[in-house]
Amino acid sequence: MGDRDTNLTRRRLLAGLVAVPAAPLMFMPAMASERLSEDDPQARALSYVHDASTTDHPDYREGQTCLNCQLYTDADAAEWGPCAVFPGKLVAAAGWCSAWVPRA
Repeated sequence: MGDRDTNLTRRRLLAGLVAVPAAPLMFMPAMASERLSEDDPQARALSYVHDASTTDHPDYREGQTCLNCQLYTDADAAEWGPCAVFPGKLVAAAGWCSAWVPRA
């Protein structure tokens, strides 16, 4: 029984050693690489525009942009950045969509 416990402990140790370096990769959001098109079906469904000042959506309020939206996940991205609503895509910092949420 002692050998069995030792083998299980070794397996757990090895599994832990392998998992630790890989942990950041599992929790890191997918990197956005492609700019979102206004013609994208999801963008159209959420009334996304590259320039917030051009929208006539009834929910839009002056001053709302992707840059000051909580869903814009890199507030340091000044021109194009990632958005939680459009994974894998970059949205215009000056853009807007109906999913806009004020940054806290």
